[in-house]
Amino acid sequence: ARAQNQLSQTKAEGLYQKGSELVVHGNYGAARKVFSEYLEEASPTDPKRGEAEYYLAFSALNLNHIDGEKLIDQYISHYPSSPKAATAYYDLALFFYNDNKHTKAIEYFRKVDFPALTQVQQSEGHFKWGYSHFNLRQLDEALVQFNFVKNQTNAFSPAANYYAGFIEYSKG
Repeated sequence: ARAQNQLSQTKAEGLYQKGSELVVHGNYGAARKVFSEYLEEASPTDPKRGEAEYYLAFSALNLNHIDGEKLIDQYISHYPSSPKAATAYYDLALFFYNDNKHTKAIEYFRKVDFPALTQVQQSEGHFKWGYSHFNLRQLDEALVQFNFVKNQTNAFSPAANYYAGFIEYSKG
């Protein structure tokens, strides 16, 4: 029985590695399948289970699977203290932003723990949050986000400066 258990863990480890590589290469369909297999093989106490659940949910989201958003929400409630939970709402917000679903993007940007993100992610997040508001003609909310970004030195500063200026000008 112990040898069987060891064999199962070795197989699970291989599946985890393979799934991780597939995510890195953007092959989300195969990654979702491999992480599902991993979760069946891995022991309930395997420390990588949480990350595997995250990558499965992230893959589902990127495949536009109907359960992607629900899986990310479940992941966040199961692993609230995980470092991946801190970026999960950010991932959801960017997903909806890129899909031009600005109302949904705003809903998730509101839940993002911005201090847990890198400086680049914070700038991108605040800019896209602002642009979502701008797109919905919520100019006061947009201005708050653009003002956050425009005084920093990053790829989003010039655009944030432009939109903030545009809003200020349109207000007179």
